Amino acid sequence: MSRVAQHSGRAIALMMAGVCMLALMDVAFKLLVAHYSSMQVVFLRCAVSAAVFFVWILVTGRQQFKTAYPLGHLIRGIIGLGMLYTVGECFRELHLPDAYAIFFAAPLLITLLAGPVLGEPAGPLRILAAMAGFSGVLLVLKPTGAGWISYGGVMGLLAVVCYAATVMLLRRIGEKDNSVTIAFWFTALIGVGSAFVAIPGWRDVAAEHWTLVAVLGVSGTLGQVALTAAFRRAPVAVLAPFDYTHMIWAVIYSYLIWGFLPTGRTWVGASIVVASGLFVLYREQRAKRRAREAIGKA
Repeated sequence: MSRVAQHSGRAIALMMAGVCMLALMDVAFKLLVAHYSSMQVVFLRCAVSAAVFFVWILVTGRQQFKTAYPLGHLIRGIIGLGMLYTVGECFRELHLPDAYAIFFAAPLLITLLAGPVLGEPAGPLRILAAMAGFSGVLLVLKPTGAGWISYGGVMGLLAVVCYAATVMLLRRIGEKDNSVTIAFWFTALIGVGSAFVAIPGWRDVAAEHWTLVAVLGVSGTLGQVALTAAFRRAPVAVLAPFDYTHMIWAVIYSYLIWGFLPTGRTWVGASIVVASGLFVLYREQRAKRRAREAIGKA
């Protein structure tokens, strides 16, 4: 399969649509981990999503089951399993806005790693902006001399590291595998892994929770496909800042469902991180504009 055409505008639109879907998935995730283990919820999410992908592939083309990077998918699946576990634990302990403010460190970490890992250097000013953004994350984590940060905060930071690693792998895998193939194998491998971990502590799903399970799986499927398609069409340094639209959905859902609004510390910390991300995006666009102008003058 040939490399997909690069188109930043479409990639950004896909990214924002994916974020909308994944925010809805996170609401269902948080509601379910209050009753079941994180790994059981991960399995339920993957079981629904894998079924959707399976039917999708049967209808659109069975060749999409084939992958050019089996080992890459396996590694990404293992890391993804750890990511979803830590996300579930973080959601169990923290409100969505606080969790998202921590997760906002992921685009900054991706920006720092894009150069040495992917050969897509971000430039010195963007690297400094990304590093400055971590001060906002620390503000949200509320470090103290007594206990530094909470269990939920630690799980959130581990989720950030795992997410960044999956994106790095996605950028490579996406050179030959299409979005549906990537999303299917990611979901299927995590589903198998989470099933083995969840079985010892399995709890029967209550009838009133099956609607949440459906929302969890369908929104997660649509969001994953959209994000996968986005990252195949533009460099991660361009798309990463648009993860920040998660906060809009987090505030809306947290207020409507739990009656919670972020504290001033969370708003200040999130603002620092978002400002850093937007500066990274501005520098990326400026660098591309200069490159185009240089080519035009040549």
